[in-house]
Amino acid sequence: MSKYSVAALLFEGADVLDFTGPIEVFSLVLSKPDLDSPRVFSITTFGKTPIITASTNTLKYQVDKSFEDVKKELQEFDILLVPGGPPTVMTNLITSNYGKDILELINTFVALPPRENRQRILLSVCTGAWVLGAAGVLKGRTATTHHMCYDGLKALDQSVTVAKKRWVDVGTSEAGVGIVTAGGVSSGMDAALYVVEKLTSKESAGFAAELLEFERRGENYVEAW
Repeated sequence: MSKYSVAALLFEGADVLDFTGPIEVFSLVLSKPDLDSPRVFSITTFGKTPIITASTNTLKYQVDKSFEDVKKELQEFDILLVPGGPPTVMTNLITSNYGKDILELINTFVALPPRENRQRILLSVCTGAWVLGAAGVLKGRTATTHHMCYDGLKALDQSVTVAKKRWVDVGTSEAGVGIVTAGGVSSGMDAALYVVEKLTSKESAGFAAELLEFERRGENYVEAW
């Protein structure tokens, strides 16, 4: 079986950890608990322009492929990662022409059949859930986003039940694509490890967390705010 293939969307103003956290998780999943073992996931970053400036305005990223290229090759990917960013950035993105292209891409992805008889996953982090909400793929479902942005998600789709959780397994699309939404920023790493465990094994996710020196956290928050 070939590697799981991840397409990570980047856009101007995206939060750095929203995409780098899950990318780091996926990149450290090995076929065996041995540093010399083959990697299980391959990562492709993509965006509208070759260079993307993240939300801090200090880091620039060169994407692997253009948005149009990934759109044409979408059936070759098992996971579509949608990060978030500040509310103003997300509102402007969703209402832009480029945003409409992203919404179309998401709807195309959730309608794809399984690749090599394994489940595809749509994963949002933080306010990336707003994009999923705007695309209509969360309709009537329970999902989550950054805890300061619950109202923004509800405003995009009143039928969504917003849960105060670190991540939510939303369920599947009609085509069987799994949908997972993560809470704010660092929660994306927890959600990515959940996806790893879901697609591979608890042992693989555990070893990746050990390599990261990341203490896995459950779905439920310890009250901190």
